Amino acid sequence: MHRSKISRMLWGSRWIATPLAAVLMAAGANANDYLAAEGELQSVTVQTTGEEISGESIQPMVDFEALESEQAYNAQVGFHEFAPAATCNCCQTTCCTKEKKEAATKAMKSAFAGVFYANKFDYLNDPCYDGPSFCGDCLKGMSTPLGTLSLGGETRFRYHNERNHRGVGITGRDDNFWLFRQRLYADWKLNDMVRFYAEGLHAESMGEQFNARPIEVNNMDFLNLFVDVNLLSGDAGKLTARLGRQELLYGAQRTVSPLDWANTRRTFEGVRLLYQNDDTSLDGFWTEFVPVDPRDGDEGDNNQQFYGVYGTQKNTALGQLEGYYLGYDNDTANFSFHTIGGRSSGSSDGGILYDFESAYQFGENSNGSDHSAAFVTAGLGRKVNTALWSPTVWLYYDYASGDDDFANAAPGDDGYNHLFPLAHKYNGFMDLFGRRNLHDLNVFSLTPLSDKVSLILWYHYFALAEATTPYSVVMTPYNTTSPAGDRELGHEIDVLFNINLNPRNNILVGYSHFSAGDYYDTTMGLPAGVADDADADFFYAQFQTRY
Repeated sequence: MHRSKISRMLWGSRWIATPLAAVLMAAGANANDYLAAEGELQSVTVQTTGEEISGESIQPMVDFEALESEQAYNAQVGFHEFAPAATCNCCQTTCCTKEKKEAATKAMKSAFAGVFYANKFDYLNDPCYDGPSFCGDCLKGMSTPLGTLSLGGETRFRYHNERNHRGVGITGRDDNFWLFRQRLYADWKLNDMVRFYAEGLHAESMGEQFNARPIEVNNMDFLNLFVDVNLLSGDAGKLTARLGRQELLYGAQRTVSPLDWANTRRTFEGVRLLYQNDDTSLDGFWTEFVPVDPRDGDEGDNNQQFYGVYGTQKNTALGQLEGYYLGYDNDTANFSFHTIGGRSSGSSDGGILYDFESAYQFGENSNGSDHSAAFVTAGLGRKVNTALWSPTVWLYYDYASGDDDFANAAPGDDGYNHLFPLAHKYNGFMDLFGRRNLHDLNVFSLTPLSDKVSLILWYHYFALAEATTPYSVVMTPYNTTSPAGDRELGHEIDVLFNINLNPRNNILVGYSHFSAGDYYDTTMGLPAGVADDADADFFYAQFQTRY
């Protein structure tokens, strides 16, 4: 890491004082010593279909109480009175039932969260856990003169072979390259009141013919650097204030996500209040988006303010309910959008799965006109039990409104703006289209082939909502020269094998094909060569280890 970059991050942060940064860097430097003692990496996990919600636990690591010692008896006992000792005395020892052991194993498998500051390794202190040990376990919950310290991280490699879509959308460019990502974190919990968290990332792209995407390269920077202060803890719930650089992840990640698919991930800088009370959570935040600067220190962009409130209520009659207000002011692109939305997800008594989310968006467009837009997602699913396999199958319809005037096409036009989502998860693994001016009718299936291997098949049919232009995953118009000659964009099929070597080591192997629709045959002004061949292919393979 360059000396100038370290100085800017540690001495120039407006959020965290120099002594904290120095302590955390020192803690991170010791991680290598522990990892060397731990030996060869053994573990990783990838969550490809799971989702996270707000209200992550930030309780300090709690040691289980010492077991009561066996009582001493003064009475003299004759030889004939001896009997075999009980194997489990629930009054004096911990009785590890099958259910408790299964719960501890489940906690081990889900220890890594969608954001590392929400990781939970309490199972390591559970006397009922009798599962395997993994690299990095000894670095969790280490006692220090001031509280506990946990160290960990992730190493990830991914290979890309892209035909006809290197860049954004269908571009006529082919490329193949390697991506590498390293994450390291230090979680220092001083006591029940104060916690410091730091997480760094280094991301590289190698072997490419064309320029790397902005989300693929970042030369050692902070993803997270914040302090937590517990303001309230008791029967009324828990209220925590968080100040500094922090990733945000809410709900199904259709509006707010750290974008784990990206090599660099996404982060923000600001203040956040987190309230949690059993099944109820409520977050309020005001932040600045932090754009990636590949070769220098990342800084918050005060021209991009992102703020809002996100609430979640679990275990209702309608499943899990979420509601949110999200504001996004982009002075660079000259727009201000406000989004009010909600989501309901769960399953019926008859085994029908459901996922509904919608939002209305208003504000001011970049040309000064009033903004009015919306998106809707409706999904129904069911687990299908057969003699051979038991796939879970979903039918989804996604709609996002667009501006009906082609002359207005711009990031700040009257179409729905998807804000900061995990777009890769929902509108095709090839990332050809963003959630704007779009119809996406899709069928998804997840099939466990064995205990360690699962197969995802996903079909999409894409069409324009307005006969103007499709938009990229960064909300830029694909074609600013000519309006659409036809609304049919095409079909995409995604095939993904998810191989969990163990709960800490994972392999992904995927292939996607896009069959172009009539839009590409009938529309002028497309990139060179696209009119002759607008089909595209994407092959990738990834290995990830976490510790």
